[in-house]
Amino acid sequence: MDGWSKGSVAAALFGIWATFALDVFSTMNSSPQTTELFAGERQDSLMHWVHFGDVVALSGGLAASVASRKAWPVIGAATVVVLMHCSYRHALDRGREQIQPGGVDEGVASWTA
Repeated sequence: MDGWSKGSVAAALFGIWATFALDVFSTMNSSPQTTELFAGERQDSLMHWVHFGDVVALSGGLAASVASRKAWPVIGAATVVVLMHCSYRHALDRGREQIQPGGVDEGVASWTA
């Protein structure tokens, strides 16, 4: 296999497993913005699912790396895990600095007109 083909395989494996990791986060977690909005009252629950997403995404990337005998799947998944974890941590920090959004009462969303 020439250098160009090897690079194409590396890029494909990286991209596929980075996308897999993003799919894990979108399935298991609310958005970072939602984390920011509810950080004050639900931070333990919100971050529990971020940590769970970290493990699932890294496990998938690791399994694909073992199966393919290439490091790119776990590198792609790990890159997204680090970026997403930092995004959720940043959202949590910002949310604790903010005033609670209107319409939230004792941890239950009760949106009013």
